[in-house]
Amino acid sequence: MKLQLSATIDKVATRADNTIALTVSTQELLPEQATILFSLKGRYGWLLFSENEFVESDVPKEPAEEFKTDVSPSKRLRSLLFLYWKNNTNKAKPFDNFYREWIEKKINEIKETLN
Repeated sequence: MKLQLSATIDKVATRADNTIALTVSTQELLPEQATILFSLKGRYGWLLFSENEFVESDVPKEPAEEFKTDVSPSKRLRSLLFLYWKNNTNKAKPFDNFYREWIEKKINEIKETLN
């Protein structure tokens, strides 16, 4: 599925796992365009950006490879939880205590679903 929209890149930010987050804005969309855009959420693909429209030959034929990182999912989660602890708590507990309690809570939630 393809979608070509006029847009601006409003924000570029790095994340704890060294990935980059982009915030992109576009003008009001037609319902069909919005439907396509929302159906693409969470999928992997190519992002092309140019000040001019793309032609078909500009778009790679091969599928985009899934996002890969050298960081394990557990390390990514720990980094994300650190940012949460830093920005959303009063830091009354050291991060390691916060992390262990949060993990134990999630483990217990999963155990409860197994009974």
